[in-house]
Amino acid sequence: MTSLQVDKVDPSIHPLEFFSNYVSKRKPAILRGLPNDPEFKARKWTDMAYLKERAGHVKLMVEPMDQKSKQFGTGVQRIPMAFGDFLTSLQNKKGPYHYLTTQYSDDDDVPETFPPPTNALKDDFPLVPTLMGNLVLQQVNLWVGKSKEGSSSGLHHDFHDNLYCLLQGRKRFVLYPPSQSRHLHPHGKIKKVHPNGLISYEHNPVRSDGLNSYDAAKLKASALKKRLSELKSNSKSRPVDIKMAKKAYEEARKAFRALQGDSPGPDQADDADAILARLDALEKKGAFGEEEEWGGIGDSDASEPDDQTDEDPSSFSGVPTSVLHSHLNLPTTTSPPSASDPSTPSFISSLKSAGPPFIVNLSAGEMLYLPASWWHEVTSTSQSAPDVHMAFNYWFHPPNALDTFALPYKDSVVWKHLRDEQRVAYSSKRGVKRKTEEKDVPITLNKPINKKKRLKL
Repeated sequence: MTSLQVDKVDPSIHPLEFFSNYVSKRKPAILRGLPNDPEFKARKWTDMAYLKERAGHVKLMVEPMDQKSKQFGTGVQRIPMAFGDFLTSLQNKKGPYHYLTTQYSDDDDVPETFPPPTNALKDDFPLVPTLMGNLVLQQVNLWVGKSKEGSSSGLHHDFHDNLYCLLQGRKRFVLYPPSQSRHLHPHGKIKKVHPNGLISYEHNPVRSDGLNSYDAAKLKASALKKRLSELKSNSKSRPVDIKMAKKAYEEARKAFRALQGDSPGPDQADDADAILARLDALEKKGAFGEEEEWGGIGDSDASEPDDQTDEDPSSFSGVPTSVLHSHLNLPTTTSPPSASDPSTPSFISSLKSAGPPFIVNLSAGEMLYLPASWWHEVTSTSQSAPDVHMAFNYWFHPPNALDTFALPYKDSVVWKHLRDEQRVAYSSKRGVKRKTEEKDVPITLNKPINKKKRLKL
């Protein structure tokens, strides 16, 4: 089958031009180079000795390959390991090798903005590359694996805009736009596809910026409370400005309570601090919906439809990788699709209806920009037998004010607040080297790893 081609552009392209031609049009692009920001030093990470020195002590989780499907992203339970030990394991002559994928915190598997080992490498990359303009960061990740033959992620989509920086090895992407979702057999039931392409599912609908109503209301209340506090503490603030800020905050607080059904009783406090304290407590209890797959725009465990199993994240396709590769005549390490499987003809028919995909062959030193909810199957290959494949990616919250470069989000109060919070998180502990006398603390798993957490690339 004939495949479609993705535009190739130079990474020195002006951010406004890149936004206008690709981000706002929700159009993928290949960048012929890595970020040219002075702060981007991730090229050094291909030196395993450097990585071990900087982040070898960091504890993280790695994913074993599913031995039946010979691919990752299948819900196999992850294994705790020190990053340095993981890197050492990749030097073994025989595989299969584990894969470093998305990392989650110990509490409720919620992704961190700078998960390990990136929390120890923040001196080596900018918070937001200049190329990406004013998008708000959701998370960064380091991906490391080893496969001479090639390993697949399975066909799926993510919920954030992705800037994928390939540092070593090769990656082949098979891409389908969100408009073809109905032909790709998603496990979840789609409620709608927003104008910016973001897919929203029935059991956890989200706005076009990826936030659900509860999260948006809480963030707005937090942002306006902060603004009110700043005005009150500034002796030069005008009374009219304080009055307006207080009114806006009270309206935001009221809007949240209307959504949550949270009205204070006659003996309860109703001041700003008490309200925000209750919101924080609700969040810790999961009242805003636990993030299922990939943090922020996943599906709630508590409200899954009856026909969705624990092994079926909503944003994964039911089309087997073997069928996809066979249909497109692509090299593969998966077993050929069974001729006796009655579902195979249906999958092939659906893929034909989806039309030709975009196929991207990414080489080390290049980047791929992929808008939120574009379906993709990724095959990762080491350049040579002793080498690893390595990538670093940025996920950004999907923009929904696509004609506004300065702040490409409609809910400006929320997104300015989130941007400020990200800058604080990025600045935290940057430039602080690990003490030589620091001792590693063994990992203690307080609960089993949720097998529903799936690979995203």
